[in-house]
Amino acid sequence: MIRVPLISALLLAALLSACDRSGGFPAPTGSERLSSAERIARDFLVTQEVLTNFQGVDERLRTECKRAGGSGAICSSYRISLINQGEAIRPGEGDWAIYFHSIRRSLRLLNRDDFTLEHIKGDLHRLTPTEAFTGIAEGETLAFDLLAEYWMQSESDFMPRLFVVDGAGKAHVIASTDSDSIEGLALPITSHHPENWKRTADDANTLATPASRYAAFSTRQPDGGESWRTRIIPRPQLLEVTGEPVRLRTGIAVDAGPLESRSLHAFRQRLEQLGLAPSGPGAYPVRVDIEPEAFREKVAGAYTLQTKARGARIIGRDQAGAFYGLQSLLALVDLRSQTLARVRVEDAPRFPHRGFSLDVGRNFHSKAVVLKLLDQMAAYKLNRFHFHLSDDEGWRLEIPGLSELTEVGARRCFDPGETRCLLPQLGSGPKSDNSGSGFFTVEDYIHIVRYAAARHIEVIPEFDMPAHARAAVVAMEARYRKLADESAQRAAEYRLIDPQDDTQYLSVQFYDDSYINPCIDSTYHFIGKLIREVQAMHRAAGAPLASWHFGGDEALNILAGNGFEDAPGSDPDKGDVASVKRQMPWSESPACQKLVSKGEVEDLGQLGAFFAKRVSRLVAEAGIPTLAAWSDGVKHIENAGEMLATKRNYANAWTPLFWGGGAESVRLADAGFGVVQSHADFLYFDMPYELDPKESGYYWASRSTDTRKAFSYAPLNTAQLAEISTDRDGRGWSAMSPAPEFEKSVQGIQGQLWSEVVRTDAQVEYMLFPRLLALAERAWHRAEWELPLAEGQNFSARTAAVDKASLDADWNGFAAALGNRELLKLDLSGIAYRIPVPGVVVEDGALKTALPYPGLPLEYFDGERWRELETSVSADAVWAVRARSADGRRTGRAAILRALPAANAQR
Repeated sequence: MIRVPLISALLLAALLSACDRSGGFPAPTGSERLSSAERIARDFLVTQEVLTNFQGVDERLRTECKRAGGSGAICSSYRISLINQGEAIRPGEGDWAIYFHSIRRSLRLLNRDDFTLEHIKGDLHRLTPTEAFTGIAEGETLAFDLLAEYWMQSESDFMPRLFVVDGAGKAHVIASTDSDSIEGLALPITSHHPENWKRTADDANTLATPASRYAAFSTRQPDGGESWRTRIIPRPQLLEVTGEPVRLRTGIAVDAGPLESRSLHAFRQRLEQLGLAPSGPGAYPVRVDIEPEAFREKVAGAYTLQTKARGARIIGRDQAGAFYGLQSLLALVDLRSQTLARVRVEDAPRFPHRGFSLDVGRNFHSKAVVLKLLDQMAAYKLNRFHFHLSDDEGWRLEIPGLSELTEVGARRCFDPGETRCLLPQLGSGPKSDNSGSGFFTVEDYIHIVRYAAARHIEVIPEFDMPAHARAAVVAMEARYRKLADESAQRAAEYRLIDPQDDTQYLSVQFYDDSYINPCIDSTYHFIGKLIREVQAMHRAAGAPLASWHFGGDEALNILAGNGFEDAPGSDPDKGDVASVKRQMPWSESPACQKLVSKGEVEDLGQLGAFFAKRVSRLVAEAGIPTLAAWSDGVKHIENAGEMLATKRNYANAWTPLFWGGGAESVRLADAGFGVVQSHADFLYFDMPYELDPKESGYYWASRSTDTRKAFSYAPLNTAQLAEISTDRDGRGWSAMSPAPEFEKSVQGIQGQLWSEVVRTDAQVEYMLFPRLLALAERAWHRAEWELPLAEGQNFSARTAAVDKASLDADWNGFAAALGNRELLKLDLSGIAYRIPVPGVVVEDGALKTALPYPGLPLEYFDGERWRELETSVSADAVWAVRARSADGRRTGRAAILRALPAANAQR
């Protein structure tokens, strides 16, 4: 099926025009026995669309934005249209209100006085009819024009599951929006203005079109040779081709020798998955040995591999090395021809930390998809699984003795008092039957840890605090209320707030009650309990807990930032906010004021460091060697070795490089932290693949992060990336290399997937693959085009130090192996990776196409149906082109060359 935005917009416009009528209300019918809220939920069609997105188009918005308290006085406008496809809703027909989700703070209702707008909590907003409301006739459309902070540049900014709450407090999901999909709900970003995809009028980015994709892909096409058959992903240190490929007639048989049985079992599962399990006496034999003395350098995970005509030999320096040698063996298999390349390999990883972080707090993701992810991490030699298990919107791990964490904190529903659940967020609506709700049991978590350990992956649990902690705060308040009459002491044992703290603030995700108080002992009783219980789970899994990540990020009041001023203000570039709402977090907490008065902390600005130090003592007392945090969680720690109790400490440096992320990494190293490079503009895989409003993802750090961009990341000399990338507005930036000593502090790199707009397991796979393979390449192998550190060397779009030809050649080899060989393995593993949108142009009457990697079949739409694309096809016959997956079973999004006839718009 293909949908064409132009035709869809025209049909919708016609529908809205036909429905824009009022008149008298018909007499009541039988269906009106239902309440007005029930009929709205049943009968209303909803659309959402951007009206004005970038500054300069409507200066009225800027004035309105300043007065409404928008950051930097920067706002956009959008419309929610409610189309009544049922019978009339009359005024005074019972109390009701409409709730909707918006990732932007919706500040004002611009076009109506018969409804009021309220921001409830986080992304949840409410529209309530006033006495001026005159009803909604059959076929009538209610259009709500809203002023929103910042901008809305992607269709995925719009959230599903709007709902209506009746006078009795019962919530009813509007049926037309009750889906994880936003198809039909979100109208094209450019419906009202052709340049609404821009953030500012002078945005220098390039919009993804069939022609722009063709220009990008065709300039770096892999050659048509056979070198991809010996290209291992990730690339080894040394590889020599020793002969012609060997045909695998009856699979692969492994003599595992000293390899641990759990790792052997994991490898055999991989053989089964790829159809390479031994099926007869002629199976290709592989012998595995572990010989530490055979390696001059003592690098964990090192191995050698030699594939010969009659068998292969793998020697690992350790258990991990032997396992990685087996993964490289499988990387050399071409499943289509059932052949194995003959090579000699010497290899070892560049970094000890080769990580990936999955957020299951914002939206829950199943154990099944976690296990699939671990399988692929193992296949490409990633070894750290950073498990983000809590956030404002959800607590995702069962903790014995603290049942409220999952009974309340893991569940979202419509309960204004939040005694049973958290308020709806991020498109979950009022029901608990979607990814807004869910958690891992103790048994689930033990299984995941054990499964990861068998694949030489360390699970690093993260419970984010003191900010990003609303799920825990609400759950422990529910516990407090439940136990208060029974025992005040027991009720307060794990309480996370100072009840006398009336500080007014707003978090990055628009909560005013989501921060754990770092100044009360019960906070640390809670953390200690949490550590002990999670440690017991790891012990039960046979994989001792080695690292504790406490998060620590974004504990601030956004209203106290430079984008705001005390109201009423005079600066046209700042939003007006009441001064009382611009306080530092915990500034009105008597417990925190007491710490300052006693001299235990210098001032309130040092509470983050105070929290980190106390957590480090708890972690050290538990015998856990490593403490980890996001960079801003330890920004006030000047000497990690002296201030923290744990033996080892590292921080994830996440700030975009064009915002000074490289300097942040250096600051962490200077403070004595191990540095895990995690920069958002290259390694956040919740960013869109390309700049196309239909491409899902957040985009505050990058408008496009495709697989090649992730591949081009240089984790040691990040400054060189200023030569080959732009900031989020498509403009150049500059950076300076640190001293060579910085390299010693870099422990590795890590990719991240945050889940605000990733609601399903299928979306997880789409966002991660194939970008995860590029992450693995950079984590394992140092490329020739990565420049050595030379202190003070400047890089920008005007310098030319990077060997771009070498980078292109390296990418071409990687892309050829990915397209010709690895994508089919992902298909067989059940991974629904992103199929690229083709580049297409017509030149001199000839149709030309390009993909970022080869091997995928293309097909075209001829106005009637999809057909296989052949070189002889006339360009005049082609309306759209799309690619299929390597196994041919799935299709990607189409590149549309011209609008279809209306009769065929839905085919």
